[in-house]
Amino acid sequence: MNTINKIKSVFVTGLVMLLVSCNSWLDVDPEDRIMENSLFKDKEGFMTALNGVYSDMNKSSLYGRNLTVGMIDVMAQYYNCNISEHSFLTYMEYSYDGSVYKGQFDAIWSGMYTLIANCNAIIEHCGEQNPVLPDVYFKMVKGEAIGLRAMMHLDLLRMFGPIWSETGKETVCIPYMTRSDRTVQPLLKADSVMIYIIRDLETASSLLSTVDPVITEGAKNYDAEMGSNDMNYRQYRMNYFAVNALLARAYLWSGNKQKAGEYARTVIEKVNNEANPLFPLVNADYMAANADRVFSPEVLFSLYNTSRSDAVYKALFIPTLATTRLLTMAGDLSTGRVANTYDDKNDYRYRMWEQTVQNNQTVTYFTKFIDETVTGAEAYRYMMPLIRVSELYLIAAECETEVQGALEKYFNPLRFSRNCVNQNATSEEELKTLIRAEYVREFIGEGQLFFYYKRNGLQHIPDGGTENSVKNISLDSYVFPLPDSETSQRAE
Repeated sequence: MNTINKIKSVFVTGLVMLLVSCNSWLDVDPEDRIMENSLFKDKEGFMTALNGVYSDMNKSSLYGRNLTVGMIDVMAQYYNCNISEHSFLTYMEYSYDGSVYKGQFDAIWSGMYTLIANCNAIIEHCGEQNPVLPDVYFKMVKGEAIGLRAMMHLDLLRMFGPIWSETGKETVCIPYMTRSDRTVQPLLKADSVMIYIIRDLETASSLLSTVDPVITEGAKNYDAEMGSNDMNYRQYRMNYFAVNALLARAYLWSGNKQKAGEYARTVIEKVNNEANPLFPLVNADYMAANADRVFSPEVLFSLYNTSRSDAVYKALFIPTLATTRLLTMAGDLSTGRVANTYDDKNDYRYRMWEQTVQNNQTVTYFTKFIDETVTGAEAYRYMMPLIRVSELYLIAAECETEVQGALEKYFNPLRFSRNCVNQNATSEEELKTLIRAEYVREFIGEGQLFFYYKRNGLQHIPDGGTENSVKNISLDSYVFPLPDSETSQRAE
């Protein structure tokens, strides 16, 4: 990967504490290689390296903002940025030739492949076995690193790859990096990339299947009674259920509804079992007792972002922001796009929107990521959700062969958990319309709606700059161009 040759890499202790800074493993000199070997001399070094990957995923150019609450959600037309000088206006217009987009694409591309390279170094040092890693740690560390590698490649494919079709899947798009050295890897066809993704996820699932405590104990979001927390806080690690949820996401992206449905249903059955609910959908009792806007019990994988309040809520959503910086839906709370988005005003998700007056103007603002300091909020105060159980309910509903079965087993139970009335459909097309509307409501701030639109090749989507109009979008706008730094070096 040519671009990565120039990238700096950082490792951190835990999820947020900086420990080591050295040159990228893809462009090392002897001194750097000594540092790398020293890092992996014991179990703690492996955990430091792995935690470094999780921490760097929180960068604003990646999942800390652009690939969750910022750029990618603006591109899904959630927000009204159709204001002169708005800092996100260019993202609404898909102006890929502009310098702003080019800079962001380069940051995403180089940032993701840097993290993938770091995962590869961890995997390489694990080998087939490693004397400094007890069997449990070996399988956990290697399984998590392979799972993270697959997830980031999947997101790169969803961004820089084609809309999947019989012809689209033959399109050459991105490399699949399985080495940490500086060797340039060829761009692969989309279906070849997907083969690697599926293979990695299956390998990660197999490694984690016998050692991950999440399988029987769930999130374990509490400090260990003795020793380290390496096996706790599983919602903040690429755990066994998250890996299998990614398999459902990947198979659906590639059009294999049979396999996508199988994985979605299997995870749902295991995590929402009444006898042992590991990651249950929220319910009325839970919501009455908690100010939990991210519905944390059902989040399968998230990042731990201590900057969430400043970097997300205060930077994008707090109502005191200037109109050129605020991310909000068009119109007011009662008659604008917020009202049009939610069919049931008892919906817990609708309650994440509030209204106030600033400088004699009514401002509608989104509170999902507001800083919570109340007792009990510790488990979700810094949570940035990346994979949640509700997505599996929607995947299972979409992949179900009978409409009524999809409604009764998956779609309406999800609606019930959101405090909404049941919906009905008499055809696959009606069900698809319902699922689409649920994606819009469910994933604000989590970066999934744009990919839903792309996966379905939708050319008419809600226009974020208006209260109820439709925006026409070309299919080309769903495909991110490779950054200039990449194309120019490949042309050499």
